[in-house]
Amino acid sequence: EQAVLRGVIDGINDDDAVIVWSGGIYDWFDPLTLISAVAALSERRPEVKLFFMGTAHPHPGVPAMPIIDDSRSLAESLGVLDRHVFFNESWTDYDDRQNFLMEADLGVSTHRSHIETTFSFRTRILDYLWASLPMVVTEGDHFADEILKHGFGKVVPEGDIGALESALEVALFDEKFRRQAIKAINRAKDSYRWEKV
Repeated sequence: EQAVLRGVIDGINDDDAVIVWSGGIYDWFDPLTLISAVAALSERRPEVKLFFMGTAHPHPGVPAMPIIDDSRSLAESLGVLDRHVFFNESWTDYDDRQNFLMEADLGVSTHRSHIETTFSFRTRILDYLWASLPMVVTEGDHFADEILKHGFGKVVPEGDIGALESALEVALFDEKFRRQAIKAINRAKDSYRWEKV
């Protein structure tokens, strides 16, 4: 285990509330609503920081999707780029990703309503379960149902900046909610281990 975020990346400090987006940014996801919600929340909670773990695809032959540039441009236009919203410039190696997860306070996954949503099984959520991270996610997929059912975090409607901002604030700063979510995750996460599934 090694420090990778707090005190390492300029602008992310030891006492910040760190949100992590594990994995890549693809066109069927919705980082734009998330960035807007973080920008709004940062006006009241300046310690909020969002880190995207992967921008470049792990295979060098796969071009970056347009949503990555759109996300960076939005963060810049809202004045939060490299202040409250940070992008890893490349890809986080499989063997390093636990370092980012262990420094985070919250895991997120936001997406558009799409046929991909209905049939997805998002492995980034497995990362959050492994790291006992409370989560905020968009409704409509398998894990959103599980998060709602078991209390792993908050589930919000697609594209609702206000609902997402409120959910992020509760999941980051409501200590009772966080304790209950972490307890629920720790009770359930062993059922997702490879030998079980």
